[in-house]
Amino acid sequence: MLPPFNYFRPVTLNEALSFLANEASRPAFILAGGTDLILKMRSGRLPQDSFIVDISFLEELRYLRTAKGNLEIGPLLSHGQISTSREILDFAPLLARACSEVGTPQVRARGTIGGNIVHASPAADSIPPLLLHDARVTLISLRSERTVPLISFLKDAYKSDLHEGELLWKITLSPLQGFSFGYQRLIPRQAVGIARLIVCVALKTKGQIEEARIAIGSATPVAFRARKAEAFLKGKEASPDNLDFAASLASEEMIEISGERWSTPYKRPVLQALAKRALLEALSGSRGNGEGEN
Repeated sequence: MLPPFNYFRPVTLNEALSFLANEASRPAFILAGGTDLILKMRSGRLPQDSFIVDISFLEELRYLRTAKGNLEIGPLLSHGQISTSREILDFAPLLARACSEVGTPQVRARGTIGGNIVHASPAADSIPPLLLHDARVTLISLRSERTVPLISFLKDAYKSDLHEGELLWKITLSPLQGFSFGYQRLIPRQAVGIARLIVCVALKTKGQIEEARIAIGSATPVAFRARKAEAFLKGKEASPDNLDFAASLASEEMIEISGERWSTPYKRPVLQALAKRALLEALSGSRGNGEGEN
């Protein structure tokens, strides 16, 4: 049973933005797919005077298009739509792969990429592959528009930089031409589980490693790019020793961000192993389909 709540369903994007601007004194929660919000409502964790603003019918926010060589994704595209889109499979194969791993088929049909980003769960599947593409998010309100890097928009676990009156309008991905990909995801030993670790890798090689991108999720409060590991690999031969050292750097970067925690003795070696697997997978020319179990 859901407790009583105030509900508003705008017909247009402008109507939604106008409502958010005019009702700024009352807490408003955006309903896109609802896979997280409905759980909060059922548990009674929302203020009684809050509004549920249902944007799930706004087709203005459900699109996929290219612009100036970039890919623009509307926030209401579902994980299921993204995982099967031929355009996304070609442009951002690890994003399609990651979205295919979200929850159950029912959750993938309802949950949206915009909700995944704004909710800012440390274990959000879509965020590490987006970081590989230097994704930017465009936020819009009734009176303003701003674009920020996704990595800056994510402030902390379950905390994003969405200002009062704003909606997520667009996710923009830069191309990764000439790269190969690796993907590793550690989940509990069951059919459906929240990822305990996610490693996404993109490599450009020509005799040696020209560029490396390594994004890691579910290891720290906010997903991150392993910049030290990336810098080490640039210009290096893809030797076992170099891959081992880069993987160890990625693991150490996790500890630098989150500090020594109860899970560190477990996560340090596991992340290092997954990072090396993802690097090897990328070197093999794979489009990323690895998955670990625990």
